[in-house]
Formats: sequence, C-alpha cells, structure tokens
Amino acid sequence: MHIFSMKEKTKKKSIQSIEDAPFLYVPISQYLGEIPAPTVKPGDTVCKYQQIAVSEKGLSSNVHSPVSGKVLEIKEVEFPDGTSTPCIVIQNDFQETTEKRPYFNTDTLSPEQLLNIIRMDGIVGEGGAQFPTAVKYTLDGHKIDTFIVNGTECEPYLTSDYALMAERTQELVEGIGFVNRILNAENIIISIEEQNKELQKAFAPYLSQLEYSSVRIAILPNQYPQGGELQLIKSVTGIELQRFQRPREAGIIVSNIGTIHAIYEAVKNRRPLISRIITISGEEATHYGNYEVKIGTPIEHITKTLGLDSNNIRVVLGGPMMGKAINDPSVPITKGSAGVLFLKKETIKRSNCISCGYCVDVCPMHLMPMKFEENYRKGKYFNL
Repeated sequence: MHIFSMKEKTKKKSIQSIEDAPFLYVPISQYLGEIPAPTVKPGDTVCKYQQIAVSEKGLSSNVHSPVSGKVLEIKEVEFPDGTSTPCIVIQNDFQETTEKRPYFNTDTLSPEQLLNIIRMDGIVGEGGAQFPTAVKYTLDGHKIDTFIVNGTECEPYLTSDYALMAERTQELVEGIGFVNRILNAENIIISIEEQNKELQKAFAPYLSQLEYSSVRIAILPNQYPQGGELQLIKSVTGIELQRFQRPREAGIIVSNIGTIHAIYEAVKNRRPLISRIITISGEEATHYGNYEVKIGTPIEHITKTLGLDSNNIRVVLGGPMMGKAINDPSVPITKGSAGVLFLKKETIKRSNCISCGYCVDVCPMHLMPMKFEENYRKGKYFNL
C-alpha cells in the first residue's frame, strides 16, 4: 500500500539532544513477558548506567538508570494502549555520576561474550515491539543464512532511522560486524526504501572494504508496511514464512537500525540502552527534528523544552499507523518509542461494514478485518 511519507520536514534534520528532565519515569516492562524485578527501592541513590531492574526469566530485559539521582517511588503509569506499566521514578540530580563499567578488547570478544553484553545491557528491538535482542540472537542450533538490517522506515513522518544511517554510518557498520560474529550469516542485507536510496552513498565507503564484502543494500518500494518483519523477509528473500514459523527457523534474523546502534554503543562504549533517537513531527508541531532522548523522559518535558503546544491537538506516541494517542502528558519515552507526533484533532467518520471482503484482499497480514468489526459491534472484545 502506498501512503504519503510526510518525512520532508525532518528527513534532513541532524540529530540533536534534548536537555534531561528533572524527573524520569523509567518503564520496567518492555515486552509481553515477565516484568523485570526492581533492584532499587524508594530512597536509594542511583548512578547513571546502574541496573535498576533485572530480567530474571522469560521475554524481558534489564533496565538501567539514564541519569544519576534519587529513586522517589515505583508507580504504575497508564500507557496509551490502556495497559498499566510499573515505572521507577528518578529525581535527576544533574551530577552525571556514572557507574564504572569494564571495557573490553572488542577484537577478541567471542560470540558468547557479545551475546552476554547485549543481554546485560538491556538491548531490545527499537522498531516498536521491544523484543529482547539476546533472546532473538539465541539460535538454539539454527544456522542463519541471511541477516537483514531493517532500515525500511515505512511509517509516515518518522526519520529517526534515516538520521542514524546518514550520520552514524560507521558506528552502524561496526555494530553489524559485532552482531554477525554471533549470527555468522553468509548474507547481510541492509534494507532501504526507494525514497531514501541516497543513503547508499553513505554506506559505500565502508561496504567496499573486504571485511564487509558480505554486506549489500536492498532498495525496496515505498510501500506500507514494508518494514514489518514478515513483509520485509518476503520482499528481501522471496520467502513467505508459514504460520507460527519463526524467522530463525528459516535461517533469517531481522534487526532494526536503532537496535544495531544500541549494540554498538553497548559493546564499544559500554553504554547500556538508556536513550534513543525519536522524531518530533506532525502538521501541528512547531519544532521538527530528530532528537536523542533519555528513556523515561515524560512527553510533557519534551513539549515544554521545545516550546510545543499540546492543547487542543492530538499527541501520538509512535507513528501515525501503529502509534497511540496519549491523554496523560506524564507518559514517558520507552525503548520502542520512535517518535512523538502533533496532529490535528479530527472527528472520525465511521461507516458501517458491509462485509464486501475487499479489506481481506489487500491486508498484508492476511487478516479478516470484517470479523474485528463484527466482534466490536457485538461487544465481543476479548475475542479479538
């Protein structure tokens, strides 16, 4: 499906930083699995980079403090999807007292050591799902033939991945190298949309080097949802995964650009995942750009710092297709937040479904949307 990209206002904007918030609400839960156990309590003093919640089992990941300061409380915060997530509230002391962390000779790190760094430093998928990366890279005997680096930023407005590829190209290429020591894939493919094909020039000097000879770029059509994992795999490899088949079972691993950069930072600079790049955009935004923001930063701090007016407009956390409108300005940035959009408030005109079936023909996930409408109409919400 072709949709307008709406990226022109931020695509060429360089990455800027937003000053740290005085209070951060750092989410403990990031995926659908077990909630990590807090390792701090109210009243504790924490250092920047310090682990504040530990993943003990299941599909979860460690959490680290983005700043130094004092733990005020652990409270439930309601997110836009209606779920309530425990957050560790930290009062920033602005001292930047940083936990000392061991550095490594990156040339000699084994696959097991690299995987452990990814696990310990709380790396997750930054494309939105926040699936624990260490779990994804645990291959359980599967041989990986193709490693796809997902630079297909198909959501309108969002350009955070574009900014990373344009400005931090060398870091991304080194990060790809670290990951492939674990995966040992024969083919490494960086996927980029046609509208961003100029990024080939940024990668060219690195991909011409012998050590990166197995890396190539695939230019894909400007279509939504081209960046979805299943659609991307089919577009790049021609393989359509069977229902319930995991990509690694087909010899494929997909990772988002932001995730690769986070791995580079963890391995090279010993920096856990405490911040990410987001896009600020939307037709009602007065400041546009790509910004590096600490995990746990409340939306209200971003709007206040940038002088953005959130009154009488729709504020969306994420992209316009998969993001969620927020009503509580204290909702924080998470590891999977790719953007904050300021959009017009509009009354949605609803039309009755006539079960024509056209939606089934075009759905990239092979769903039956008319059944969603039927269940909603009949109040069968738990059957969705």
